[in-house]
Amino acid sequence: ILSWQLAVIVAVAVAAAGILSSAVVRVFARSSSTSGRLRPASDVESALVGGTVPAGAHVFDGWSYRVAARFAGRVRVAVYPETVTVTGPRVPKGLYVFWIWLQTLLLAATFPALAASVVLLDWRWLVGAIALFLLSFAVSMGGAGLWPGLGELAAGEPEGRFTALEFPRSMIREVDIGRGWAKGGLGIVLFPYVAGVDKMAKGLAVSFFAPDEGGHEVRFAVDVYSRAKATELADLLTAARPAEHAHPADIV
Repeated sequence: ILSWQLAVIVAVAVAAAGILSSAVVRVFARSSSTSGRLRPASDVESALVGGTVPAGAHVFDGWSYRVAARFAGRVRVAVYPETVTVTGPRVPKGLYVFWIWLQTLLLAATFPALAASVVLLDWRWLVGAIALFLLSFAVSMGGAGLWPGLGELAAGEPEGRFTALEFPRSMIREVDIGRGWAKGGLGIVLFPYVAGVDKMAKGLAVSFFAPDEGGHEVRFAVDVYSRAKATELADLLTAARPAEHAHPADIV
């Protein structure tokens, strides 16, 4: 291998690792001036039979994307006059962080392998690049399919009751319908799949930033069951924010 060939491969590796790693850091490093609160979910918030929606509250059912809020699978969003709760299966933080980093580093490794196949004119590096991408894809899709079931099993309270994550309505920012689900760095981490998810999210996925229980501002993304419900939920969440922080919903 010649020095210039090695230099090209190393440069591509550094660039790919740097761009993708910085995006992962963005996903987890946003701080919030307040923290959300974990508490036992009510019957209504857990979608249990017999629960009654309180006066002034609005309840929405949907399916959560695997974004930084870490909900995985069916969720229920309850909007109260002063607060919002999200309830459903949730991935443990350490496991979620490991999952994101693993798929990201495998994806980053495909780029120097591709560069090596070009500058060295060696098909074996191309095969390696394809294998790395497929492994990254398997980790990404495998986790996305596995987390909901594991989260359901982790519901330790009687009758399938979950823990609710509660936060002030005033702390909700950047409410979007559609492709905004990938804001905060995840769009770079998952760039090979974003276009496909955008098609599923069109008109249905309501996403927003809000605080989690650790004092971080994270992205929530819930795919509701109709465009009318998506618009209703986005309008309620948008109306909750101070005017100086308002952003029009991105309905695509």
